[in-house]
Amino acid sequence: MTVEEVDIQSWKELFNTESFRNRLCEEVLPEYMQGTRWYAAKTQAAKSFRIEQIMPFEVGDNKTAFFITIEINFVAGFTEYYFLTLAFVDKNEEIDEKGRICQLTIANAEGWIVDALYWETFRMAIYEQIIAQKNVIDNATKLVFERGKVLRSSPAYESSKVMSFDQSNTSVEYNGKYFFKAYRRLFKDTNPDLELTKYLSDEGEFKNCPRYAGSISWVINKYSTISIGIMQERIDNKGEAFNHTLDWIKGYFDRIEATDIDIDEIQDIPSFSFKAPEDLKSNFRLLIGEDSLVKVERMAERVAQMHIALFNNKVDTKFNPIPFNGDYTVWLKNRIIYQLNARFILVEENVEKLKGLARQYAEEFVAQREVVTTRFYAFEETQLNSSRIRIHGDLHLGQILMTEEDDFFIIDYEGEPESTIRDRKVKQTPLKDVAGMLRSFHYAVYATIFNEKNSFDLPQERLFEAGEKYYRAISGIFLKKYVDTAMYNNLDIGYESEIRYLLKYHLLEKAVYEIGYELKARPDWVIIPLTGIKQILEDNTWNNTNI
Repeated sequence: MTVEEVDIQSWKELFNTESFRNRLCEEVLPEYMQGTRWYAAKTQAAKSFRIEQIMPFEVGDNKTAFFITIEINFVAGFTEYYFLTLAFVDKNEEIDEKGRICQLTIANAEGWIVDALYWETFRMAIYEQIIAQKNVIDNATKLVFERGKVLRSSPAYESSKVMSFDQSNTSVEYNGKYFFKAYRRLFKDTNPDLELTKYLSDEGEFKNCPRYAGSISWVINKYSTISIGIMQERIDNKGEAFNHTLDWIKGYFDRIEATDIDIDEIQDIPSFSFKAPEDLKSNFRLLIGEDSLVKVERMAERVAQMHIALFNNKVDTKFNPIPFNGDYTVWLKNRIIYQLNARFILVEENVEKLKGLARQYAEEFVAQREVVTTRFYAFEETQLNSSRIRIHGDLHLGQILMTEEDDFFIIDYEGEPESTIRDRKVKQTPLKDVAGMLRSFHYAVYATIFNEKNSFDLPQERLFEAGEKYYRAISGIFLKKYVDTAMYNNLDIGYESEIRYLLKYHLLEKAVYEIGYELKARPDWVIIPLTGIKQILEDNTWNNTNI
C-alpha cells in the first residue's frame, strides 16, 4: 500500500482520515487477521470489517499507536469483535514477521503498518503506563491502566518479548517475570479470566493460580467496559500437566509390556468410584507408578482448593454461591440441546468418512439420539441440594502447569471458547470442572495410544482395555481426593449420589462438546469422545430418580 496524498505528513493524520481507515478495513486487515492464530472464525465468510472504537496512544518521541476494536459481520448473520494495536514504524525497525501487516510510504518515509504489540517501544510504553496507573482519555471513552499488588514496588522496565505459544490471545513476557495477555476476541463485558484471576489472587487466598499484576480495560460508557488485557506474575514451570500425564501413561504401557502381565489380570476399578491409592493392588500401583498417584492427588487437591476459594465469597453477587433453580435448568437444557443437535448433524455429515470403531461408535451415537436427548432433558433441579458457584469453565490438563517442585497451578480462566460471555459467567456446579479433568485423563490415555512415536507391541484393542483400566483407577483417585478435600472444607457439592449424577451429566455434556472439535480438526480422534459417550450411556446406575 502506498499513500500518495502530498498533504498528509504523518501517520496520525493519515489514520484519522476516514478514507484510509475504510481502505484498511476493506483490503488490509481482513487478510492479516484471517492469517493469525487468534482469529476464531476462519471457516466463516465475513461480510464486512469495521473499525468500531479508536483510541490514540502516545509512545514517546511524538509517535502514536492506536488501540482499535474491529467489528466483523459474517454472512451467517452473527458479529464478532477483535482487538488490535496499530502503529507505523520505519522499514529498518526489527519487527517479527507475524507483526508486519503491510508496507506503507508516508511523505517519502518508507515503513510498515504493524501490530504494535510486536514493537518494543510500544510494549515498553504499555508496561510503564500500567506501573504509573495513568489512564488515557479521549472524549467519552477511556483506557484504564491498573497496577496490581505484585507490581506495587514499580519495577523498572528491562525487556519484553512476544511469546510464540499464542492461540486465542497474544502474550508478552516482561522482565522475565510477568506476562501480559492481550485478549484478541472481545466481549462487551469484563473478561472472566480477569475477573476470576484478580479475585482468586487478591481476595480468594488461592495460592495456585497466577498472581494478578495489572490490567487494561476500555471504558466505552458507564454501561460497557471491555477487558483488553491482563498482567500476571510468571509461573516458573516445566510444562503443562497434559504432557506429563502422557509420559506417565506411556510408562504404564511400557511396564505392562516389560512385565508381560495379562491385561485381564489387572485390577478393574468400577466407574465413578472414590478410591485412595492404598485401595489399588500393589502390582497395579507399580504399573501406574506411585509418583503418578501422588501427583494426581495433588492436582485434585488444587482443583478443590480453587473451588473452595470461589465458594467462600458470600458477599459479592458475582461470586456468592446460589442454589439450583428453574431458570438455571431452562438455560442449561436450551444450551445443551442446541449444541447436541448441531453435533448430531455434524456426525451424520461425516460418518461415512470414519473407519473401524470410530465409525461404529458414530453410527451408534446417531442411532441413540433420542436416548441422549432424554438424558439431558431429564435434568431436574428440585432433586439437587448442592450449590452453584463461579467455576473455571474450561478446565483440563492443558490448563494446569506443573512446577519444578511437582506442584500444580491452574491458569486461563476465560471459559469455553464457544460460549458467550454471559454463559461463561453463569454459576454452575464445580463438578463440571471435575468432569473436564476426567475427560482430559481419558484423552491422555488415547493420545498416548494414537501417538505414532510410541511403538507398543500390544494390539490396539488390548491397549484400549489396559488404558480404560488406567483411566478408571486414576479417575477414582482424583475423585476421592477432590471430594475429601471439598467435604473437609465445607464446599457444598452434595452427597455421593448427587455428586455421581452431576458428574455423569457433565461428562456426557463435555464429550458431546468435544465431538465438534475432533470432527473438524482430527477425525481419527473422534473415537475418544464417542467412547466416553458410549460408556456413560451403558452405565445402568444413572437413574435420575435416585439422586
